[in-house]
Amino acid sequence: MSEAKWRTSPDHENTGWPKGVPFIVGNEAAERFSFYGMRAILTVHLMALYALTGASDQAANDQATGAYHLFVAATYCIPMLGAMLADRYWGKYRTILWLSLLYCVGHGVLAVADIPDDPNLRLNLVFVGLGFIAVGAGGIKPCVSANVGDQFGRGNWNKITSVYQIFYFSINFGSFFATLLIPWIRGDGEVLWRTSLAFGIPGILMAIATFVFWLGRDKFVHVPPKPAGRLGRLDVIAGGVMFLAAGHLFVTPSEWGWAIRGAISVVFLVVGLAVFFYRQSIEQDDGFLAIVLYNLRVKLGGAPTKRPQAEIDAEGEPDPESPLVKGGFWAGFWRPAIERFGVEATEGPHAVFKVCTIFIFIPAFWAIFDQHGSTWIQQAQAMDTTLVDLSFLTIDAKPEQVSAANPLMVMGLIPLMGGGYWLLKKVGIAPTPLRRMVIGLLVSGASFALAAIIEGMITAQGEGQVSIWWQILAYLVLTSSEVLVSITALEFAYTQAPKRMKSVVMGLFLLTVTLGNVFVTVMTGAKDTLAELLDMEFGQAEFFWFFCWTAVIVGALMGVRAFFYEQRDFTQD
Repeated sequence: MSEAKWRTSPDHENTGWPKGVPFIVGNEAAERFSFYGMRAILTVHLMALYALTGASDQAANDQATGAYHLFVAATYCIPMLGAMLADRYWGKYRTILWLSLLYCVGHGVLAVADIPDDPNLRLNLVFVGLGFIAVGAGGIKPCVSANVGDQFGRGNWNKITSVYQIFYFSINFGSFFATLLIPWIRGDGEVLWRTSLAFGIPGILMAIATFVFWLGRDKFVHVPPKPAGRLGRLDVIAGGVMFLAAGHLFVTPSEWGWAIRGAISVVFLVVGLAVFFYRQSIEQDDGFLAIVLYNLRVKLGGAPTKRPQAEIDAEGEPDPESPLVKGGFWAGFWRPAIERFGVEATEGPHAVFKVCTIFIFIPAFWAIFDQHGSTWIQQAQAMDTTLVDLSFLTIDAKPEQVSAANPLMVMGLIPLMGGGYWLLKKVGIAPTPLRRMVIGLLVSGASFALAAIIEGMITAQGEGQVSIWWQILAYLVLTSSEVLVSITALEFAYTQAPKRMKSVVMGLFLLTVTLGNVFVTVMTGAKDTLAELLDMEFGQAEFFWFFCWTAVIVGALMGVRAFFYEQRDFTQD
């Protein structure tokens, strides 16, 4: 079936499950196995490589933590590029398919990175492989989660919450088995072929994920990119170059200093704007940036442009529930854009800025959650990792396998909390997405209070004495916050985004992961400075307490914003 014959809108009469959902879920389970399998051994592998280059144990730990979180940050920053490719030029299907191939290449590089004898070369090869994975995994992220929602119309829109729970279940299904299996295959890292195999198997699973996705091509709803063609290509170039104004900071050496790196950012911004204005000279766009800049220009005294009557007639009556129709401050603020582009197009920028007032609080959650792949593994290395110790049976876990508790608990908590939401609705308490996210952020702080207490126990009792079951209890609290925040935020990001900006809003949500991980990297590098400024020890326990109180403060602020937020869902046509 050619792309021209693929269905471009959902069946609004269908009240059941869309046919493409099984292929999306199957693809996601295999892809998450590949990603989390690789990530499960990444911190310990980086620690070993940094130690081989001559770093002390503590320096190797800190460098590995910083590198790990920078990789995660890059992976969740690149979704903005993937979103632009999908929405403007390639469409979601082709973006997912082609970038998945780059993803496979990255795994392949990691699988052969241990062949050279030079530890510095091995470390550089790891970074090259991680770069390919960041582009592949990051580029497809906003498209995959938005592609799920694209399959649903008005008839089965009530299943959106359920499908994102299933989608998230598949993520953790793949993650659970990967986190158990891949560290076991790697062993202690001394046998190089085992390390290569441990990195190679995730690559095989990624290839399987790509194949499963390709099999579902005739079942999916393929929302076409707009405008596509030459104009879409110019949109992607302009957006991509402007994105590099901040994105280059992940790859340009810090030794260059902020003056040089700042100058590079200015150059990227100027070039990107030049391409953008050239594109506008060919044909006036009604996208996010065009609307925002036009509205600001008129607000600052520029001459308004009259909207063609044909566009006004074609649009029809706007939705009376739109805040831009009902009046008030925002209707007045966006008035120039409404008169030039119409209500429907202007709702895009308005909704994006509105959603960002919620997203701005989410990085605090990711700064906490993603440490289960770095600082919590390091904590587990200092604990007694015996899970079962009976006269007839002893079960030990590797420190990097303990995090398998997280996806296992997610799979159990999703239906449990789903039942809890149903009971709350029955007694008249609405577990709205915003309420769930606020509570989840506060709960994440409690998990780090437990982590800080555990760190104190290790200091008091000595390494290898504190049972790993204490950390598993902390994982239960952390996972509860994940179900409340992460799954809910996926649903919230999709439903609150106008139909033309689904992938972009998903990209903005994933950018919160980047900001959270960058924050961890900065704080890791600033521990010694903070210790000097505060004239106190700033060890791992204090590090955990800092993030605990950060979650409490940010959660309280988010609760205030959520109280005044007016939710409005957007379905696909």
